[in-house]
Amino acid sequence: MAETIYLLLGSNLGDREQNLALAESKLNAVEGLELLAVSSIYESSAVDMTGEQPLFLNQVIKADYLYTPVELLDHTERIEQELGRTDKGRRAPRSIDLDILLFGQRTVKTDRLVVPHPELTRRPFALVPLIEIEPGIVHPVTGKPLSSYLSGESVRSVMLFKEYVARNL
Repeated sequence: MAETIYLLLGSNLGDREQNLALAESKLNAVEGLELLAVSSIYESSAVDMTGEQPLFLNQVIKADYLYTPVELLDHTERIEQELGRTDKGRRAPRSIDLDILLFGQRTVKTDRLVVPHPELTRRPFALVPLIEIEPGIVHPVTGKPLSSYLSGESVRSVMLFKEYVARNL
């Protein structure tokens, strides 16, 4: 049975918008994954990275997925490699970054994967597009609405880049 998942796509190198589009296209081809909605694209400063960094474009995808979280991670890491990412795990600029934010109501904690994403509640660039496509979403561990983790200041740190208005696919 399929579970609803949320993925964060990010890019701050090269043609950032094209990188997001290519990642979305490759995700759409993953067996057992059905895209349901795509957020607008947002632009924000790099977080937790040293030195002067290019701005990030971020977008959230909602999908149904038939297989396991680790199998999804394998697909996302393969897509990152196909799109030129070679720095996995380092806080460096990247052509593409694919993070599993939520996987149904599951919690996962392994050496390779932690779900819900451990930084989700502290990252407006993930929360804003996520809440755009799923306004009432609740954190599966804390039981709190994810919107409660945003402040006016944190929302202002994320600027609308291009509007897709959570189109249904």
